[in-house]
Amino acid sequence: EKWHKTEVQACVSVRSLFASSACAAGTRKKSLLFSIIYYCFCFSIYCLPLYSSAPPTFTDTPPQYVEAKEGGSITLTCMAFGNPKPSVSWLREGNLMVSSAKYKLSDGSLTVLSITRQDRGAYTCRAFSLQGEAIHTTRLLVQGPPFIISPPENITVNISQDAFFTCQAEAYPRNLTYTWFWEQDNVFFKNDLKRRVSILIDGSLIIAQVKPEDAGKYTCVPSNSLGQPPSASAYLTVQYPARVVNMPSVIYVAIGLPGFIRCPVDANPSVTLVKWKKDGLFLRIDKFPGWSQMDDGSIRVAEVTEDSLGTYSCMPYNALGSMGWSPPAPLVLKDPPKFSVVPGGEYRQEVGRELVIPCEAEGDPFPNITWRKVGKPSRSKHNVLPRGSLQLKSLTKEDHGEWECVATNVATSITASTHVQVIGTSPHAPTNVHAVASSTWANVSWEAGYSGGFQQTFSVWIKRERLGPHDWLSTAVPGGQNWKLVSGLEPETTYQFSVLAQNKLGTGPFSEVVTVNTLVFPTSSPEPLVLLTPPRCLTANRTQQGVLLTWIPPANHSAPIQHYVMEFRLGERWEILDDSIPPVDTMFRAVCQLAQITWLMWYETPNASFGRTTVQLSLVF
Repeated sequence: EKWHKTEVQACVSVRSLFASSACAAGTRKKSLLFSIIYYCFCFSIYCLPLYSSAPPTFTDTPPQYVEAKEGGSITLTCMAFGNPKPSVSWLREGNLMVSSAKYKLSDGSLTVLSITRQDRGAYTCRAFSLQGEAIHTTRLLVQGPPFIISPPENITVNISQDAFFTCQAEAYPRNLTYTWFWEQDNVFFKNDLKRRVSILIDGSLIIAQVKPEDAGKYTCVPSNSLGQPPSASAYLTVQYPARVVNMPSVIYVAIGLPGFIRCPVDANPSVTLVKWKKDGLFLRIDKFPGWSQMDDGSIRVAEVTEDSLGTYSCMPYNALGSMGWSPPAPLVLKDPPKFSVVPGGEYRQEVGRELVIPCEAEGDPFPNITWRKVGKPSRSKHNVLPRGSLQLKSLTKEDHGEWECVATNVATSITASTHVQVIGTSPHAPTNVHAVASSTWANVSWEAGYSGGFQQTFSVWIKRERLGPHDWLSTAVPGGQNWKLVSGLEPETTYQFSVLAQNKLGTGPFSEVVTVNTLVFPTSSPEPLVLLTPPRCLTANRTQQGVLLTWIPPANHSAPIQHYVMEFRLGERWEILDDSIPPVDTMFRAVCQLAQITWLMWYETPNASFGRTTVQLSLVF
């Protein structure tokens, strides 16, 4: 007999012995004495299929560590064998994974798409059947730029102390290098600072014995040569006692004009006090008429005279103290500059043409003349001619507005202003836009900008704040008025408004955008219902002078009674007998000649009429 492994049929043979147990299959033996033949036969009775049970075992697994680049994809494959056939699933952090836009599972394979740093970690393949389970774990290592896990934080230190910035990053591969920048410069390329900085192996930065000049923004940039390296910044604040910086060797002031004697101070925290000396003695500023000390410690002289002559020094203080006195500086009186030619009040010129505005000054020392545009600066090219005049070679729309000629010498500066109108342009933007809203409308007003030399019209643009930039709607403004009532708004809604000007050459720029909230829609609350009673106990008695009517005032009335009204009816028609009976009266006499009259009495309050009551009398004459 022989047994074979599963899936192979094993035949069981039964040996039948007819004559002797010494029979061999397929053998025949003859005897000389007896003619007896022995036969041995093998009969195949039946065949049985045999199966064996086996727990799950892996036939193919991914490596223990797998690398993938950030932004790419990877497939992990697990194949398992067992009887019965095991099912294969994937787990991450103990949670069963299912197919999604990020993960694809099929026949034991797991595909991770669009790999990010968050996908790194352990992935577990699990083969399970009734005979048991098998587990295999693979760790995914994501190759990519570093990720800063401990960024630097803002710090404040006193002068001469050490400053410490942390900067720790994670990355794979881990060949990290750290670079630190002060503002835009590498710290090792900055003079003086490079000798006092150290970068530790974990990325931290140490600045030894900080100076005021070390203050600023420090940026950490870790790199492993993969992708775009991240960065993180923090600010160093250096506190130090107040000090004088760049004190002039000579102080010049203009005689006869207001002047300043300044103490150029640098301090952190801010200066709290500045002391002065004049000619070596402490200066009592309050002893000089017209002298005062400014918030920054400077001395203001209302009118400079020869009393200001002398040698000055200052010493500033803050919460940390002072670094000492400034070098003494003599004060010298100088005549202020004077304009010999001043510009006119206004100049009008067409766009694209040249315009020259005269301005000349004189003085000792000779003043320097510059020009500046008030408000928004002009980007067009302009020149200052040798004697100080302004030359605008080709006027542009931006040249429109106020210009100042400034004459400066060591003593002071003086200015002269003029206005330039550039003709032949589109309108300028409206200014000072205001909007006042109710629940369903808004009144928008503005000041018109320069028209460009042509008649201009306006339109108001509106949108709800929550809508996008393409949802503006416009409404025209009739005539040349500078206001518009915008109706049809929703209550309790935020709206934005802007105004646009237009002339025959085109539209100008939009005004600034103003935002308003419409009000809650008013709801009229019903007046409280007050149940009023009529005048009580109205009676009529015949007397020789007529009919005497008497009554008692009503029992309940929230508003004061203005007057009573007495009516009577002749048949079907009511007539007013008296509509102004004083509220204090409780009787009324009527002269009647009819046999039958119906009387009606009621009273009025400030808001309504209440309380009608009647009594019918039959009078016989």
